[in-house]
Formats: sequence, C-alpha cells, structure tokens
Amino acid sequence: MLDLLRKIFLGQYPIAEQFKYARYPELPLLSLDLELTGLDTDIAKVTSIGWVQGLNFQVDLASAEYDVVRAKGDLAQSPVIHGLTAKDIALGRHIREKLQALEAFALSHVWVLHNAALDMRVLNRLWLQLELPAAKITTIDTMLLEVYMCEKAHGFVPKGAVALGNARKRYELNHTPLHNSLDDALATLTLLFAQLYALNKQGHMNLLELSHTRAIKTYCLG
Repeated sequence: MLDLLRKIFLGQYPIAEQFKYARYPELPLLSLDLELTGLDTDIAKVTSIGWVQGLNFQVDLASAEYDVVRAKGDLAQSPVIHGLTAKDIALGRHIREKLQALEAFALSHVWVLHNAALDMRVLNRLWLQLELPAAKITTIDTMLLEVYMCEKAHGFVPKGAVALGNARKRYELNHTPLHNSLDDALATLTLLFAQLYALNKQGHMNLLELSHTRAIKTYCLG
C-alpha cells in the first residue's frame, strides 16, 4: 500500500542508498534536458534530448549527447522556439532508442534537471507507453534548489528569479543559449555546481543533508 501511495505522489520515493551519504564531489551526475512541444505533460512531444555527465565539479564534455527526436502531428510553436524545422523533426531518432540509452544511467547516476517534475512526468508517460523496465531515478532539481536559495536570502522568491537564465545570473555565470536541450543541460549542470558551492564550499554535505531544500526527489519511471 505504501509503495502505491508513493507512486501516486510522483517523486516521493526515498533517496537511493548508494547516493544518500555521498558528498557532492563524489556524486556521478547526469544533467538532462528535454525540449517539448508544450507544458501539458499528458500530450507533450519530445523534439530533442540532450545530456552530459559531471563529477567532482567538472563537466565531462566527451560524454555530451544530443539528438533531435522524431515527432508527428501538431508541433505547436516548438520548431520556431527550438530552431528545428519540421524536416529535422521528421528525420530525428526514435524516442525508444534515446530512452533505452538513457536507461543505462538510471542506477549509476544522479540526474540533474531544471524543473525536474515537468521532464520526469513526460518521461514516465513514455516509459509506460514503450513498456520499458521500471527504474527509480534520484534527481536534483536546480529550480527547486534556487527556490530554496531565494527564500533563504530574501524570504520570498522574486518574480522570474528561478528561470534558468536568471538563476545563472545570480551566480555571475556566463549567458548560455536557450531552447537547445544540450545547451540547457550544460547550463543546468554548471548552475548546480555554483549552487552547491554557495551552500557548502568544502563540499562536505551529502544528498540526505540537502533533502531539507526539497530539491532532492526520487522518481519511479514505468
């Protein structure tokens, strides 16, 4: 019964034991971003997916992955916003192929996302549709972490402060292009590094100690 309730409240699973007590520099990270046709997670289509790995406050650029994902039907304003043509999307990779590749990181990495709930709900829907093996994913949400940082600093969240670009400005990080899934994954990962350094410069904290920020969640896909 408890397991069923956790599935209803997406993201309420305990932190995986292999990550719970690991200090920040020891955490193998996978920063992930999806470009979607809309914000309705019940119908949104993935038009591109990008990810990159990180460890010990360093980005592994050799691990970077980016692919346009094949999609049909109404793409809304996605091609305009994301700079993709309908032909690009029609010739993209099948989503099953990309999710099977992503599945390899389910147990080995903590996933880093900006607004994790959005992308993880879309991934969960696709995981079920494609009948992929169930997987529990430990995540750090840089948007929720920024909510915590703003509330700690100001007592409230200024309008627009937790958007990816604005959050990066707070840490004097370079401007990065928006609406490209790999660029956003890189931007999210380096934002996390800045956030973690601001929280604890020595890197002594672990995920369990960070859980009070409400930015650490474990999602079940499938």
